[in-house]
Amino acid sequence: MKARLVLSVVLLLCAASARGEPRDVRVVAADGFALQGTFHPADKGGPGILLLHQCDADRHSYDHLATMLNTAGYNVLAIDFRGFGGSRGGEYTDFAARRPQILERMPGDVDAALAFLTAQPTVIARALGVVGGSCGVNQAVQASRRHPDIRTLVLLSGGTNAEGEAHLKSSPSLPVFGAASEEDTDAAAAIRKIVGLSAHRDSQLTMLRNAGHAASMFATQVDLEPDIVIWFRANLPVAGYGLPPAIR
Repeated sequence: MKARLVLSVVLLLCAASARGEPRDVRVVAADGFALQGTFHPADKGGPGILLLHQCDADRHSYDHLATMLNTAGYNVLAIDFRGFGGSRGGEYTDFAARRPQILERMPGDVDAALAFLTAQPTVIARALGVVGGSCGVNQAVQASRRHPDIRTLVLLSGGTNAEGEAHLKSSPSLPVFGAASEEDTDAAAAIRKIVGLSAHRDSQLTMLRNAGHAASMFATQVDLEPDIVIWFRANLPVAGYGLPPAIR
């Protein structure tokens, strides 16, 4: 654990100059609904990472992770799904009351967020990663089905459907980092299954104990956020180093 923390600190210190000032943004979905987000630009340019929150939180559950990833050289966008945080309005003010409608809209909202992210001048649009927590896990996996420029996934405490499982099984070039807490039984089983299905030889499973659910694990597991940063540095290299020349 200490070694991972030391390595993370070294990486962050080396890349500190790459960090930009975060700004709140509006991401307009296909139906005109405005999603609220926070964008952290990488001043020197680099890959883009989209953060998808769990369905009992909002984008601010990723504030610290977003800062760490940005300091490490990544462009980072965290959005509030409609019905959450700053993305409440019109008929979408209560997730519990409008759950089916909001879940139906989520894939399009993720696509809109990815379009916003890749349109930013500092983003290497063909080098993307996604973090998904709980209900955001399936959205992350499905996004990688639709967008081959997503090069790696970090999945926390959630599962996917049969189409998502088939996609992971048939995607040998897509490394997956999965984490969950043992007592979170359904989520733990789902993450084990996802990583077990992954066709990439370097996919990684991290099982914890008494850690909580999705992003709430960050509060009790001090190594988890640094491990995610290290994962991205290894599997989504900053500034395109290590990526095939065609996608730099």
